[in-house]
Amino acid sequence: MPIREIAADDAAGRRRFIRLERELHEGEPKFVSTIDADEDTFLSGEASFNGGIDHALFIASNDGDVARCAAFVNRRYQEQHQEPVGFIGHFAAAPSAEGEVMELLSAGEEWLGQRGVTRVIAPYSFLGMFGVRAAEFEASPLFPFRWHPPHYGDYLEAAGYRPTYPWWSFRIDFASERYREASRRAIEDAQCAVRPFDKKRWREEWELVSTLFNRTFQDEWEFYPLTVEEWCEFYDPVKPLFDPRQVLFAEIDGEPAGVCIGSPDYNPLFRKARGKLGLIRQLRFALGARRTHRAGLWMIGVLPDRRGKHIGQTLAATLYRRYEELGLGEAEYHIVNEENLGSRSLAESLGGEGRVLYRNYDRRLD
Repeated sequence: MPIREIAADDAAGRRRFIRLERELHEGEPKFVSTIDADEDTFLSGEASFNGGIDHALFIASNDGDVARCAAFVNRRYQEQHQEPVGFIGHFAAAPSAEGEVMELLSAGEEWLGQRGVTRVIAPYSFLGMFGVRAAEFEASPLFPFRWHPPHYGDYLEAAGYRPTYPWWSFRIDFASERYREASRRAIEDAQCAVRPFDKKRWREEWELVSTLFNRTFQDEWEFYPLTVEEWCEFYDPVKPLFDPRQVLFAEIDGEPAGVCIGSPDYNPLFRKARGKLGLIRQLRFALGARRTHRAGLWMIGVLPDRRGKHIGQTLAATLYRRYEELGLGEAEYHIVNEENLGSRSLAESLGGEGRVLYRNYDRRLD
């Protein structure tokens, strides 16, 4: 059961690594592939997201490739949390490959341990790839999150990882009486002004998002500070499709107090792209993206000194009004760190029905 480490400058090896997940799960109708070129930019170390990050890629084979993972040391995260934590991410594996997966994870852990890591969190990949799917495997995941088979969690637990970090998602029914009343009050009795993102000030607005994110999420276990370059790198490709009413700012006396970000569900379009976005597929993607069938709020933050004024509720209600205008009958409020009681309470105040959809695991190295 050989384990191969792929060198950072091995372009063919990276392509093999990237293709493997799609080859393992392409027959699964809920599976969503990443775009190969985007993942290659990140794994080659050329993305803005790579700042302060070292990583290695591993593939396990047994009469063909059966599993992969990447090991990460994120110095920004370590500095933020003052702990020598490392990460396993970009995890994918075939069913009935437990022996190969155990050796694969062991190789990643050995690489991390050689760099001073004492605790590993998995899976965590720095591109919106939080955890593994923990429920509703028959349902299509909502962008920007992804589908995983049930055996991923089983493999991690077999390797000694604990299911430490649950992620909640809440379904908001726009027809429910609780939502109707709570959203009405949140907007009519607002203690802040809400404005949409100004696309004419593209970089300045993402600079503001970056500042608010870094100030409002400092207490979250998953947090490390992001730069404006990282936000722009994520959103620049969809700028022509970007709906400014799905990124909202709260202001009090003209000063920023909070931010809320939602998104339509692009996953069906990524699924059809099958890892490639040539010119024809880009045109199809652009046309499909203008038809919104599902959507969700996936980030909301209020500055600590502005909390207690129902600002988060006003931001969320304003975003959901936008989705009502687009003809949706419901939307998600996702994903929420289980320890973030304020955010969970906000979702429930709008009638949200919560369930744990993803989990992160951790393990201390001997």
